[in-house]
Amino acid sequence: MNTRKIAVVAAVAAAGFGLIGAGAGATFTDAVTTTQQVTAGSIDMQLTSDASGVTISTDKKTASFADLGPTQSTFSSGVVPTTITNHGNATANAIVLSAGDVHADNAASNALASEICVKIISPVGKGVAYDGKLSGLQAHPIQLQGPVVSGGTDSFSTEFYAGSGQCASLTNASEGGVVNPSVTVSYVG
Repeated sequence: MNTRKIAVVAAVAAAGFGLIGAGAGATFTDAVTTTQQVTAGSIDMQLTSDASGVTISTDKKTASFADLGPTQSTFSSGVVPTTITNHGNATANAIVLSAGDVHADNAASNALASEICVKIISPVGKGVAYDGKLSGLQAHPIQLQGPVVSGGTDSFSTEFYAGSGQCASLTNASEGGVVNPSVTVSYVG
């Protein structure tokens, strides 16, 4: 082999040894992590009332007022106070005040449902949350705000009426009609 070929082989070998060292370097790795336990709480809104004639369901979610009637064309159920207590362990926020009713599908009950009014004061004795036709609150629920902490209370009073305030007296069309109106306060937690 001539010297020139030996020199080329030696150069290629030296270059090969250089490449082996270039890829063999060390790479350091490391990582950090954050963690936190999250426990979901619960809300458990329950109703009470000291008003006479009010019965509370066994799950304490519904307060049923005493039957009213037969009424005149002008009437009032009277102001019925209720208290809502958060028996859960998370804060509840009142979000919607809405209304509903159950009635037979006959002309008199349909007329009464469209003529009856409701007044809701929250908290009891303070500001008027709604005063007008029951059907108006059914069609346009009201957005509410207000936290109720665990063990805290919220309260409101309800009055169903006709012939005073925002509501005219019942018309002849509602004679003999029967309606079971309701008011609901919804919470989120």
